[in-house]
Amino acid sequence: MSLRVATIGRFAILGLGLGLAVNMPARADEHPVYMPTKDVAVVYALTRAAPGAPTEAHMYYSAASSRMRLDAPGQRGYVIIDRAKNQMMLVMSDQHLFMETPLNADMASGFLLNDQMKFKRLGTDKVAGQSCTQWEVQSARANGTVCVTDDGVLLAGRGQDKQGGVGALQATTVSYKPQPASLFSPPADYHRVPMPQMAPGQGNGPQGNAPMGAEPQAK
Repeated sequence: MSLRVATIGRFAILGLGLGLAVNMPARADEHPVYMPTKDVAVVYALTRAAPGAPTEAHMYYSAASSRMRLDAPGQRGYVIIDRAKNQMMLVMSDQHLFMETPLNADMASGFLLNDQMKFKRLGTDKVAGQSCTQWEVQSARANGTVCVTDDGVLLAGRGQDKQGGVGALQATTVSYKPQPASLFSPPADYHRVPMPQMAPGQGNGPQGNAPMGAEPQAK
């Protein structure tokens, strides 16, 4: 069996700062809360230069399990990120299969902030009815801006990666409701398969750049 895996790809920090009017001084250790602190579901509108890229994504977060789920309408799989175990699962709905792999922050950098990034506070905004703080952010692969609530929910991002790819996301709805545990584990009848080995720079490994929802296939 050979598998082509769906991954989150590079919604990469999703944006260069676009000359925000407020430029407040920041302490060197200032940064947003990296992950939500309570259960939440967010729908994002996505903008990417890549043809055929999804235009919408859904994020679900469980505070009890520290797990995040990312999916896009019309796609044939989804991703579950387990921050506590530093793992991610790639779930393929058509084949009833899933794979586990160590979490690679670059593969989910559009949705996961971390302590390897550099932040500078810019000001405040309101997105989807929620107040957030704007941050300029730099990582090894991308530069841009994000807007994050005080309880760690990413509401907006815009950026450009080192290869010149640009993209943006913006929350359209935010729902602070308990999320069912079933969202954050593959269904019981799904089978675990090993992650395929790929050459550096190929496929969807740490050097790959497949967009979220690249159709998983088995043959």
